[in-house]
Amino acid sequence: MYTQNFRLLTQEGHLTMSSLLGGLNSIRSSNIDDGHRGLFYSGLFELATGFERLMKIVLVLDHQLKNDLRNPTNKELKSFGHNIKELFQKCSNLTDDYGLRMELNLDEKQDKIVSTLTNFAKSSRYYNLDVLTNRNSDDDPMRLWVSVIYDHIWSLRVDVRAKLQNKAIQVSDRSGGAGSWLQNIDGNWITMVEFCYLMAATDKANPHIVWSIIKILHPFYALLCYQCEKLHESYTAMGKKDEVPYMYEFFPFLLVSKEDALRKKKW
Repeated sequence: MYTQNFRLLTQEGHLTMSSLLGGLNSIRSSNIDDGHRGLFYSGLFELATGFERLMKIVLVLDHQLKNDLRNPTNKELKSFGHNIKELFQKCSNLTDDYGLRMELNLDEKQDKIVSTLTNFAKSSRYYNLDVLTNRNSDDDPMRLWVSVIYDHIWSLRVDVRAKLQNKAIQVSDRSGGAGSWLQNIDGNWITMVEFCYLMAATDKANPHIVWSIIKILHPFYALLCYQCEKLHESYTAMGKKDEVPYMYEFFPFLLVSKEDALRKKKW
């Protein structure tokens, strides 16, 4: 019979896995048109939840390893906070603690994603309602995410961007609205040509954004492998079993190759 420790960690694993996969699906399908722009919000909600819970799983297991298999108290758990960037740094420090030959580092694009999720998790998830009630001075999460999109659009090949630009001009001309203005998700007004280009470019960039997210989280698979292996050794030495599930088994999608990640439409 499974212990409560095993059962609760298993449930947390399922919740975290579902949050991350839901977030990847939402971001992959999101776009700036009315039919898909809501997916930006659901993607940020789910990813912020998944990121925070994944990192707290790592920190809870680390606490067990360093405190005679004892879980943190609720007060200690709350002390971890909700700042995803700080949680990432705490997890990054564990690789040195464990003597692992791996690093949890962020490049510029990845850092912007983590910063946006951190801002969203801490306060800006209620940005729209808070601004309506004159309560929020945080950055608009959509403005921050547009910057993430632009980063990945500029990473597309020059010929791809040129082709998208030419097609946007053709679509605008055929519609007869080339001179009209439309509002982007960050509130800025852009021309029909710019809107058509950004919509097509976002669709091309989204798989690369998903890949950036996968690369951020990829090292956590190995980190969880190490933690679970050491915990099982400790529990076995005490004559106990079924105390800790193989937590990394909830996240096999973190091992996907770049080629498969860019091709994948459903996570």
